Amino acid sequence: MSNKKTILLALAILPLLLYGCYNDNSEDLYPSNTGTCDTAAVTYTAVIKPIMDAKCATSGCHLGASATGYDLSTHAGLATVAGNGRLIPAIEHTGSNPMPQGSAKLDDCTIAKIKKWVNDGSLNN
Repeated sequence: MSNKKTILLALAILPLLLYGCYNDNSEDLYPSNTGTCDTAAVTYTAVIKPIMDAKCATSGCHLGASATGYDLSTHAGLATVAGNGRLIPAIEHTGSNPMPQGSAKLDDCTIAKIKKWVNDGSLNN
């Protein structure tokens, strides 16, 4: 095969390869939450704290004195991050520091619950 044909073939295949990889991530291909998302009764104690404990504090990154950046194991620490506007961009992976770091983005329902809590004033309820 001549160099010209090889180059033309590569140029013809390249867009197909690039298009085939566009937006292929597990969240889009395999949504984890296909049902409805109940955000009617979002409280810190019942909903938000368990999320933070499971996704942020247990890894040690945001737990107590050893916290990297913010201590998200307490209401006061989490309310600080919610109040300064860093929490939502971090969990939506739209900010400069996506969280949880090194992990997949939280599912849409979990993000919706956190956003509801923040929009409702980040209450300690």
